[in-house]
Amino acid sequence: MGIVSIHPVSIAITIANVLILFLILKKFLFAPVDKILQERAKKIVENKENAEKSAAEADELKRKYDEKLSELEQAEKDRLAEANRKAAEEYDRIIGDANKRADQIIEDANKKADRDWAVRDAEQERKIADIVAAAARKIAADNNSAEADSSLIEEFLSKAGEDNGK
Repeated sequence: MGIVSIHPVSIAITIANVLILFLILKKFLFAPVDKILQERAKKIVENKENAEKSAAEADELKRKYDEKLSELEQAEKDRLAEANRKAAEEYDRIIGDANKRADQIIEDANKKADRDWAVRDAEQERKIADIVAAAARKIAADNNSAEADSSLIEEFLSKAGEDNGK
């Protein structure tokens, strides 16, 4: 036959060698590589689950943070409103006290002015009474004529006018 010959035994041995090589590679190469790939796929799935879990936790923390922030902002608004209310009450109280004090001062000044007018009126009445008494004493002492009486009355009126002008 020729240089290249095909023998059934050779074909069977080659097939057996390929099968043995396949089994050896499957046992020692494909199985560990497949195991590593499965472990890697498992880790990827775990990492993905952990990342999703972490993202969910972060979202929950962000939601809680936003709630707390809005609570704090509301509490701050409430505190400011309370402070403004107290300030308005204090302002009203101070203004009320100042108005009462001003009214009291005005009332005291009016009372003092009334007392001063009463004292001045009493003093004027006393001076007039003194002048009338002095004029009456002169008239009684002089017993003069109607002309003398007229001049005394004029003198009395001029003194009374001077005293009222003071």
